[in-house]
Order: sequence, then structure tokens, then C-alpha cells
Amino acid sequence: MTTLETPAPVTTGRPGIRPPRIVASRGAPRVRRENTLPAVAVAEALGADVVAVDVRRTADDVAVLLHDATLGRMWGDARRVADVPWCEVARLGNGLDRIPRLDAVLERLEGCSATLLVGVADPEDAAAAVDTVRGSTAGVPVAWRGSAAAMTAVRALLPEADVWLPWDALEPPTAAHLAALRPSTLDLDVAFLTPATVRAAHALGLAVAVWTVDDPEPTRWASRLGADLLLTQDVATVHAVLAAAERDGWPVPSREPSEPEVAGRAQALAHRIAHEVVAFTREHRIDTDAGNAAARVADVDRSIEQHVRGRVRAAFPQHGFTGEEYGVAPGDKHRWYLDPVDGSTNLANGVPWTSTSLCLTRSGRPLVGVVVDPWRGEVLEARRGRGATERDRVLRLDDTPRALAGAVVGTELDGHRPWPGFAAFVAALAARSCSVRVPGSGTLTIAQVAAGRGIGACMPAFDPVDHGAAVLLVHEAGGVVLTLAGAVSEFPPVGAPFLVAHPGAADELSALWSAALLGAEQER
Repeated sequence: MTTLETPAPVTTGRPGIRPPRIVASRGAPRVRRENTLPAVAVAEALGADVVAVDVRRTADDVAVLLHDATLGRMWGDARRVADVPWCEVARLGNGLDRIPRLDAVLERLEGCSATLLVGVADPEDAAAAVDTVRGSTAGVPVAWRGSAAAMTAVRALLPEADVWLPWDALEPPTAAHLAALRPSTLDLDVAFLTPATVRAAHALGLAVAVWTVDDPEPTRWASRLGADLLLTQDVATVHAVLAAAERDGWPVPSREPSEPEVAGRAQALAHRIAHEVVAFTREHRIDTDAGNAAARVADVDRSIEQHVRGRVRAAFPQHGFTGEEYGVAPGDKHRWYLDPVDGSTNLANGVPWTSTSLCLTRSGRPLVGVVVDPWRGEVLEARRGRGATERDRVLRLDDTPRALAGAVVGTELDGHRPWPGFAAFVAALAARSCSVRVPGSGTLTIAQVAAGRGIGACMPAFDPVDHGAAVLLVHEAGGVVLTLAGAVSEFPPVGAPFLVAHPGAADELSALWSAALLGAEQER
């Protein structure tokens, strides 16, 4: 099988940058239905260097082009393709817009310059695809990508195969990662693309393939970093961007965007992401009776974070990112903070009180924040200097004095234990007929104060990943944020206990909270 070699450097307007090869993901899905013969033909005609397709097997082990495990999204049939024989699969669709067999695609690409990249999800799909490729006489160069298990199966069945190594970490690969699979290419989501990863991959002799890149700026950014292949669903756009760069040089921004420009774009993006998270979380509701709920919660955590990182990287490729699951990615003065699922214990136990927190900072100052409550379908949003909202409702706390009697104060445990001073604080509030709630998601507990639900909330330690968006919400809603040293106008120090409060109750609540914390310190 032909290997997808790293292209040789070419002379461009900026020496050292070489244009990556274009990989048409699922053919040309912006033009024709994905993973069909027309989509493959259009991708090849548009000049794709590689045509990538997804392969599944039918009930009678025929390798066909399909991304999902079921026929529902694309073909209106809810059955798993693995449960349906080829004779029934072949009848779906109309005209040329039908599910093709893999051997038909190999025949279509015979004599063309494009390589075929076969994506497989599991070892059984891989076996069916390998059998088809082995039996083909078309002579089309073939490479393979997919899950680690599927790639291991391909390597075992086809020792000479050109196999790609799936990579879903920010840490660069090492030689130890290559020993078993012997890949030619590192295959990673744009969310995990960093200069260190590119350097490490190239030092190991690997090409770097990045997915999914559809827009001009991430195309240029990934190319500057040294990506060798770009997987795209918009071949025409990426081809035009790369052609322009080769002709005119690789453009750099003529000026740094202003804070309002960045904040405006970021707020619109965060709003869209928040509603995508609502839909995803509801679709992936955890069945607490099925066993191993914690592992499925971890999968949801990672899936949300990878999705959000990819969405942010596509819009703001030079921004830094810190997430709960995958850690820190380098960037410029802007940094996003994400907690994909705050309240994972609740989620694992079927308690509908979890949240997602996404916050953008510029040189450490919060600019934009959203807190997502997927169970109520609420998205609470804030932008620095522009206030806070939930749907069409402006969140605004007046400064009218508020009594603690009959009110509710939220807090969270320090891990699984009460924080030092917890009991004294609860007792002091109880003496004033004020109730304490420990709901299980610190992000959402703080954000509720901004929404006027509860008179205050306190946390044992500030972390911008967990609390950055919620603290910005409180500030923009007119609430008060305090540490033991007094009120803060931006973020509390990392690791410091902090309190948020309705302005009309902040003084009294702060006095009780401070006394409880200081008393606990004196007892130690």
C-alpha cells in the first residue's frame, strides 16, 4: 500500500511553511450527500489529494460507506447497519444518492491521483473493509484511520497497511506510542493541535493530519504550525486559501483585534456552544441502572470538552485553552476555561443538577462567560461591562437590604468533606432562620445567585475552570464577590475561599462567613 508521505517544502511568501495536502472528509458533503459516489467524485474533481470515507459492515459483511452505526441520520432508517443485509441497504435512497459498497468506490477512483483514506470504527468493520481492499484489482492507494482497536486490527490483517495513529491528548507522542501500530501519520482533532505535538511527530518521522478544518483562519494557522494533511468538509474553501497563500504569501493579521471585537465574537460563539451542550447532554442521559455509570460520565465529560475545544480552536486558533479533562493548551493573551460537567457525581446518580462552565479571559481578566443548565435548558450569559442575561431576561440584583431570615445560601463540600468552618457557618445561619443548600454543582450554585435564586453562595477554593464564568455572571448581575481580604472586582485568587452575595445582604453574610473561617483557622 502507498504511504501518505510528508510533502517536500515549497517556496512560499514565508519560507519554511509548506502547504498541507487536502483530505476530503466524507467526500464533498457540502455539495453532495456524504459518503456517496457523487460526493467522492466531486471531492476528486475539486482537487482533493486524499478522499476520506467511513466504512461499516452490513449483516452479511459487505463493506459499505456510512459514518454512523445506524441508518437513521442519513437514510431515515433507525436500524443498525450491522443488522441489515446488503440487499436492503442498497434500496435506500434514490438515483446515485445511495449507500455505495467500498469496492464501488475503489473502482471509481481507479486511475485518479487521489488516495483513498478508509475510516473504520471497530475491528469487525475493519475486517470487512480489509477483505474488500485485498480483493480489489483497482490499484488505488489506500490508507487507514479510526479507533485504536480498529487500527490494531488493520495492522494485524494487513501488515503492509498505511495506518494512522489516533491521538486525543495535548501531550506530544513518543516512540513508545508507535511501537505496536507502526503508523505513518498522527491523526488528531484540531482541538489537540499544538506546536509541541507537531515538532514531536515530525521528529518521530510522522506526518500530522488535522481534522476538521473548514475555515480560512484555522487553515492558515494549522499550516503555519506544520500540519501535513488537513481533513475538511469544504475542499473548495481550503483549496482556495492554500492556493492564495502559495501565490501571495502567508498573511498575518495587520493588527491585533480590540477587546470589544474579540468579546463580541466570543459571546456569540459561547452562546452557540452552550445550546449544543444542552442538546448533547440530554441525548447522552446516563442510565443509572445499567452499571458503570462513572465511566459513561467520564465519556460525556471528554466528549463535551473535545467538542468545545474544537469549536473554539476553529474560531480562535491562537487562543489558549484550559479544560478539566485535557489540561492546558498554549496560546496568546486570551485563554478559555472549561468545566464540561460540573456535578459529575450528580450525573452518575441521575440527579438533574449539573452544569457546564465556559469562560474567556484576556490577560487574566474575564471577558465572557456562560453557565449551562442542561436540565432546565437554561443558558446564563455574561459579558464584561455588558451585563448578564438568561434568554431575554436581564439579570440584575438591586441593592435593597435583604434579611437572612427565610433566605437560602448555597455552598458545596470540599471534595466529599465539609470545609473548615462549615458547621459554624451553618449554625450561624440557622440561628438567623436562614437555610443552607449543598446541591452538588458549585458552578450552578454560584450562578443561581446572579439569577436571583438565593441570597448568596460560598465555595472552599476558587478555580477559574470551575467558577470563572459564574463569578463573572455575579459581577455583571450587580452581585458582590468577596474573599477574606474583602471585595474583588475580577477573579478571586486561585485556591482562595470566596463568597458571592446579593448586595443587600453581603455585609451580614460576609461577617458570618469570615467569622466561621477564621474561627476554624484558630482551632487548628
